Formats: sequence, structure tokens, C-alpha cells
Amino acid sequence: MNQLFIINKNKIAMAAILLFFLATFGGKLFAQKTSAISFAVEKEGTGKPVIFIPGLDCSGKVWDEAVLHFKKNFTCYTITLPGFAGQPPIQSDSILKEVAQQMSVFIRQNKLNKPIIVGHSLGGWLALDFAATYPDMAGDIIVVSSAPFLPALSMGLDITVDSARKIGKLIRNGMTGQTPDQVRAGQKYYIGTMIHDPAKIAWVTEMAVQSDQQTQGEVMYELFSSDIRPLMGNIKSRILVLGDWSSYKQYGATRENVYANYKEQFKLARQVTIAINDESKHFIMFDEPEWFYSHADSFLLSK
Repeated sequence: MNQLFIINKNKIAMAAILLFFLATFGGKLFAQKTSAISFAVEKEGTGKPVIFIPGLDCSGKVWDEAVLHFKKNFTCYTITLPGFAGQPPIQSDSILKEVAQQMSVFIRQNKLNKPIIVGHSLGGWLALDFAATYPDMAGDIIVVSSAPFLPALSMGLDITVDSARKIGKLIRNGMTGQTPDQVRAGQKYYIGTMIHDPAKIAWVTEMAVQSDQQTQGEVMYELFSSDIRPLMGNIKSRILVLGDWSSYKQYGATRENVYANYKEQFKLARQVTIAINDESKHFIMFDEPEWFYSHADSFLLSK
């Protein structure tokens, strides 16, 4: 049995908290053509389109440094999701499915030909879900510290959707209604396990404070309820998976079992490349930017 972490029943609450914080963290204003698009978009650069999606609580600005790297050769669209970092929230039976549908509208309206999609953490899951649901619309996919079933990434491959959903409900209830001071205190305590740079820790913390916590709780519940591993075979795009593990040594993580977990989760994907960084925390694009750029550039130029 391949497991990233080995836990017993008495440790499941601790593992849920860990996954909650793992998933938290990952230009010019682009004029929207329709009010049906609930996410904000910034556009920079020239060339083949790339859509960047951040993780929980974060704005698209977490990709600013990446945009500086890519905009010479690509047109970069950075998204801030509804209810994230000050962007107005929406009401939907499934926020993530609604955002994916709106992405399809945005791509069609702006005539983007198979855009590359890059997503961090929750954003990586959304990129995979979009490519599985709209396989003819997506170009190459790059996911950073993410997987098709996030609970299995931290709690082991044997966790069921039913068990994960119950944990997701607890997390949703705990996040909904948090005050800004409560959010700031929680982020201040945990975000240091996910980013090396103190300035970026403070920056991401303030993004979280500005986020709508009902939205954050709901999307966490949706992630815990959504196992899209069986849909990986639907994806026609090439996939690059960039993973981290060093922050989780104390929980039993090793490079080998992290890699095995990713490999199992993506076993149905047609074209997947997996690379694991040994030094970075959860925000690989912050902690190891040159490693991130090197792998992304090689992947995108390898056709």
C-alpha cells in the first residue's frame, strides 16, 4: 500500500488539519466581456495563451513572478477566483464546477486556442478537472503541489470519498464565519510551514484575510468530496506534475512514497511527467523558482 502519511483513527483530525493548510497554499486588468464571468483576470505578454490559477485564499498575484518569466513568449492570463482575496463571492451548488464552466465560456469568447493551464494546489485540481471535463479546449497542463484527489495526497491512497467528505464538512464548518483576526492568527501560525520567505508569508496571510471564508470552506468541502482520478483518462493534454515533500518529513513523508502517491493518482493519464523537488515547501514557485521555470520551460518546449 502506497501512502504519503501513515495515520491511525486517532490521528485523522490532525491529518485533516494538515491537508487544509496544504491545500491553502496555490498586469493589466483584462476587460471581461460578460458579467457571467465571476473571476477577475489580468493579462500580460504576447504569444500562446497561458492561464494561471492560484490556490485557496490566494489572488492571481501569487503568479506575478512567473508572469515576468513567461510573458516574453506567452500571453499570460492570471485568475483570481470568486470569493478569493477580495474578489466578490458567488452562490452555486458547486463553486468549482461553476468556475470551470465559466472558464470554458471565457476561452471561447476570447478565442484562446488550447491555452496552457497552470494551477497551484486547489488551482491545480481545477486545471485537471477542467481538462477532464473539456478535453478539447485545454492545452498542456502544469499542476504544482496538487493531485486529482487531494485527501489521498496527505492521508494515503486508501482514504475513501465518503470518509474524506465527512472531514470536509468539519473543515467547512470550522472555516465558515471566521473573523479576519481569526484568519490572520491561523495563517500566521501555519503558513510558515508552506513558504520559506517571511515577506511572502505575510503577503499570502493578508490575501487570506481578504478572502470570503464561507467560499473557502465550501471549496474545501468540494475538494474533499471530489475524486477525479477515474477521469484522468479523459484528458488529452500533456500533464506536468511538480510536487514537494520536505516539509512533511515529520509526518512520515519520503521522496519515494510521495512520488509513488503521485504516480498512482495519475496512472490513467495518457501523457504525464512527474518531478519532485527536495528543498521547496508547498509554494514551489516561491521557494524554488528556477527549478520551477526549468521544468516548466523544458516541458513546454519538448513537443
